[in-house]
Amino acid sequence: MKKTIVTFLSVLLFAGCQSTPTRNNPDLKESSVISEQGSTEPSVSNLLDSLDSCYLSNPCKEELQEKLDAWLLNKDIVTSQKETETEHLSKIVTVSPNTTNDLVLSSDYMNNELVKGALNEWLTWKRPQLINTWHYYQFFREKILPEFNEFDIQEALVLGIMSQESGGRVHSNSRAGAAGLFQLMPATAKRLGATGNYGAYDARYNPYVSAEAAAKYINEQLALYDGDVAKMLAAYNSGENRFARMNKSHANKSIWDKNFFYELPHETRYYIPTVIAAMLIFQNPEKFNVSLHTIKTQVTSVITDNDTSLSELAACFGQEQREEGWFRVLRNLNFGIKADKTIKSGTEIIIPESLLTVYQTNCQNSEFMKMAKSFHESDFKNNMVLFSYRVKQGDSLNKIARKFRCTSKTEIARINKLKAPNYLIRAGKYLKIPQC
Repeated sequence: MKKTIVTFLSVLLFAGCQSTPTRNNPDLKESSVISEQGSTEPSVSNLLDSLDSCYLSNPCKEELQEKLDAWLLNKDIVTSQKETETEHLSKIVTVSPNTTNDLVLSSDYMNNELVKGALNEWLTWKRPQLINTWHYYQFFREKILPEFNEFDIQEALVLGIMSQESGGRVHSNSRAGAAGLFQLMPATAKRLGATGNYGAYDARYNPYVSAEAAAKYINEQLALYDGDVAKMLAAYNSGENRFARMNKSHANKSIWDKNFFYELPHETRYYIPTVIAAMLIFQNPEKFNVSLHTIKTQVTSVITDNDTSLSELAACFGQEQREEGWFRVLRNLNFGIKADKTIKSGTEIIIPESLLTVYQTNCQNSEFMKMAKSFHESDFKNNMVLFSYRVKQGDSLNKIARKFRCTSKTEIARINKLKAPNYLIRAGKYLKIPQC
């Protein structure tokens, strides 16, 4: 529609220009006819012929564009505001310049109002999530970065996705069934080779296996959309098949085209600029007044002397070298161990090497560890975090347990007081499901 308007205006302007000589430009043909009253009026067919000739000459085309811009401004049809639709298309005239509150959708990220809004979120209330992602990531960086380097996927993009998807928490999961650092759906993980179990969890919770799968997926989607990061992110969030159909229906236009962008799911319209904003910060943190400090990430393994748990160890590590404490880091490093489970004596666990001395002193304090154990048992026995799940037609307890991964059939049955051996459930009823 915009192109039609611009072309129409071009014709009008060109017609107006015919009453005066141009700059001796041979490409602008004579395009007027004499009416019966003797006045000079433009002929549409001649105008179109002249435009065809003009557009074959770059100097003529540039002169026409300059005159068009000047004429539009002079007539107050537009202001100097422009909007860029893609990095490869030239600027087009905004038909409604006076609506100053309109969002500007642009692939020039720093001029994109949605990206700028997301930058504000990351630099204010979401800053802790951004910084924690960076800290958690550093413990995995040496092993997972090569997976992305293999496909020339920039690290800032990886961190941007991770920041929004999981905040760097290995055991993050969604009610839709996505899980892990990169929030992979079961079917996607299986297609990309992330299969099997690691301790109490499936492969999506293994940061190294999930990173390998995510690298393949990102590379695959970038290749499909000629390196367009925004389209890759749309496919990542809304589903590859769903987005492929949408992209086809919009003839592979820029995703920033308003008709295309506002057809995306609401979550995806938020997700794209949010990840891009985080990526921009990780590309150049100093520009945004963000400090990304390097931390000590060497790890070591220890053999437990007594029954313990990750929460008990986090309690004894306290805030040594880390104001936020160590529970999430311990969970990430020991990704196969559930937070609520007791770790038996003689089990190998991974801890930061810098905490080895603390482990050998504070964590051997029997009186303190006895107190920490009582806290752990009270928390996970009586205050388990649950959410409600509505049973669907065709559901079984096994199927539900497989869907959420962080629980088992017997655990769901116990919480909901379902009787063995049948564990009868009915569609429409709600079950309480433990979160990871």
